[in-house]
Amino acid sequence: MLFLRLARVSHMMKELLMIGLLFLSVLTVSVDAMTVQNATLSVGPSYLVVIMMENKGINQTYGSSCLGNCSYITQLANAYGLAESYSGLGHPSLQNYLDITSGGNYDYPPFTRDCYPQTIGCSVTAPNIVDEIEASGKKWKAYMEDYTGGGCTHHHDNDTQNAYENIHNPFVYYQNIYTSPARCSRIVNANPSLEGYLALPTALLSDLTTVSNASDLMWLSPNDCNSGHSTCSLTASNSTDCPSISVPKCVSQANQYLSLLVPKILNSIVFQTQSAALFIAWDEGTRDYPQDYVTAVWAGPLAQSNHKSSVFYTHYSFLHTLETLWNIASLTTYDASSALMTEFLRSSPVPGPAGGGGPCRIMNL
Repeated sequence: MLFLRLARVSHMMKELLMIGLLFLSVLTVSVDAMTVQNATLSVGPSYLVVIMMENKGINQTYGSSCLGNCSYITQLANAYGLAESYSGLGHPSLQNYLDITSGGNYDYPPFTRDCYPQTIGCSVTAPNIVDEIEASGKKWKAYMEDYTGGGCTHHHDNDTQNAYENIHNPFVYYQNIYTSPARCSRIVNANPSLEGYLALPTALLSDLTTVSNASDLMWLSPNDCNSGHSTCSLTASNSTDCPSISVPKCVSQANQYLSLLVPKILNSIVFQTQSAALFIAWDEGTRDYPQDYVTAVWAGPLAQSNHKSSVFYTHYSFLHTLETLWNIASLTTYDASSALMTEFLRSSPVPGPAGGGGPCRIMNL
């Protein structure tokens, strides 16, 4: 009982801290950033691809302080838009995946550990981003690498190469998605022909070849090898976190993966011909909110070029930005009070390779 009371007190204190900091961040947004935001509030991508990477802070994945090889990540961030003060919201990973897709605060048991979806206490009945998108008449699709079962099965092959984890698939935790066959059908195996390290999400890339197949929101959760979560080789995956001695290898894996994937996304038919944006963020770093700064990049034909911002953002900011640009209601006070990230977006897309292709040189490990 004492533990539960302490957990509730800790949760309440974090809620108060979050609300205070989110309110303060809105009040202290720079004049320049606010000018850009006000100028672009009515502009939004028709198509948005989101990629969530794993467990590394901005100093580990960007710039001169990078551990391992992050040359492509740095090049991409410098060419487009980098949020330098974008903070994860909690630990472990699952909290961040649920926060960014529902605007909630899941800093309480059982979400303070990576609980299995739809077990006792480990399901969410609150409204989520899918509710918003479908109510607005838009389409969504979630691509999960190595998710051989697809849908809401939770199933994946138990072999030496498979690196899927349910905790990186937030959609199966929402009760109104899990119980809906139609919604479950929108959660697919991203890479049906190949598993493990450098197995690219061919299902996503295929959908980006035609406008009719592309959804308004396309979410990608890479497998643990490609996201930089775990050390891997081309023949074997390791499902455990990167120990400190292996962090450079995990960062280099993520860098290599993005160097292969991102140019294919940015040079796709959808990104070359439509108003489209790519958002890449790491779920959590090595510190605690509100200073758990992670790399967060906006790219594509609708993204600003060579733009960096020190404005304080969080996963709630991304959700608030999507809601505002697509004219849909906020889910909670957390996302509603977070600073908008529209300073990273243009009023109209830049056509051709400069806006769509971006940096495309492949960096070797």
